[in-house]
Amino acid sequence: MLERSPQDIKARNLMGIALTASGKIEEANAHFQKAITLNPRFYPALKNLAINEMMLNRTEEARAHFIQVLQFGPNDPVVHLALGEIYFQGKQFGEAVKHYDQSLDLPSRNPRMVLNYAASCLELNQSAKALGVLEKLPPEADALCHFEAGLIFARLEKYESAAGQFELARKDYPDPYEVTFNLTLAYIKSRNYPAAIRTAQGFLSPGNQKAELYNLLSQAYEGSGQTVEAYNALRTATQLDPQDENNYLDLAVLCVDHANYDLGLEIVNIGIKHLPRSGRLRVQRGTLLAMKGQSAQALEDFETAGKLAPDKSLSQVARGIVLLELGENSKAVEILRQQVAARPNDYLVHYILGEAINRNGPALGSPEEAEAVQALVKSVQLRPEFAPSRAILGKTLLRRGEVDRAIVELEKALELDSGEASALYQLALAYRKKGNSERAKELFAKVDRAKSEERDKFLSRTLIRVVREDSK
Repeated sequence: MLERSPQDIKARNLMGIALTASGKIEEANAHFQKAITLNPRFYPALKNLAINEMMLNRTEEARAHFIQVLQFGPNDPVVHLALGEIYFQGKQFGEAVKHYDQSLDLPSRNPRMVLNYAASCLELNQSAKALGVLEKLPPEADALCHFEAGLIFARLEKYESAAGQFELARKDYPDPYEVTFNLTLAYIKSRNYPAAIRTAQGFLSPGNQKAELYNLLSQAYEGSGQTVEAYNALRTATQLDPQDENNYLDLAVLCVDHANYDLGLEIVNIGIKHLPRSGRLRVQRGTLLAMKGQSAQALEDFETAGKLAPDKSLSQVARGIVLLELGENSKAVEILRQQVAARPNDYLVHYILGEAINRNGPALGSPEEAEAVQALVKSVQLRPEFAPSRAILGKTLLRRGEVDRAIVELEKALELDSGEASALYQLALAYRKKGNSERAKELFAKVDRAKSEERDKFLSRTLIRVVREDSK
């Protein structure tokens, strides 16, 4: 045909398609380019040329030609899909999603494209759309795709779905430990502790000793109420990797949770022998000593931790809390003010300063009260999901007579942490002031007033909470 009619653009395009199928991409492109030269508006050849350029990783040429194609076929789903892929590779996620959206159901035919589409949506914080896209992942996807889908589901905090994808990846995934670790973690996050225990034990039983996995196994045991097994798993983790401070810290926190302070001290002391320059371990030991009433020794550890890690605020915050417990309020507030000045973007420092000033009972309208409110507002801004800051801010606002603002903060504190007893009590007071007696009565029924008003557990309630928050 071309010998008889060398100007036949359809024949040129067909020859290009045939050569492409034969693997002769450059020869094919020559025919596509000839057809385009003969008729620049003949978009089938332009489209095929762009597809081949994409295959050859000539991304910029392909993108330019695909954009030209859209001038003649603006609704072509293949072109939109190709542009979605190109923009995804260039991390231009907004453009990628715009074109994926116009590619109809084509992405669902290719597992890799489904993942790219979903990941692009996730990067734009379009979580609902990302979930909808992931639901179209073909069941015949390979292990690598199932694993990546599991990671995306985990980022979306859909841990049951993540676990399902990791399960599908287990058989053929090239790194058995990586998929086991992520599957165990997904089960823990979804509170399926028996499945997490089975998964971790199934990997560890043949003799694959991994400290990280023992750490996860400990969390699963603790979640299922098997505290002794949780202790043992973390002990094994510390023995397998004596240089990882996290295992000592997690074991110490477990001891604190169960008021086993002596064992906690024993564990932390072992950790300090292996890691004498660990500021975090010093803070943890100081916390345990403080819980045992050994405040002087606790202060020594906090001061040492501050020297070992001068860029961290936790040791000085903890020191301030112990000083408050010892009645040295002025010194504590001074230390916390210094920390606020040095670390204006640390939500914990602002939180403890606000609580410390409030604990001193500042007069209404005083500069100290204003400083406390300012510190707590800043803490909330820096970490909106931290319930204690909102609870104390709500209490302070209520005392100032700003009832509506107080209710907003206290409701949010309870939404974040239903165990905030003081927030519950303060919220009941706020609704009573608003005249909503039914809501106030309902809240009063849920809280023991005497318990919510007690202050002698300030150290245990605050110091441990801060240390645990820092360890997340």
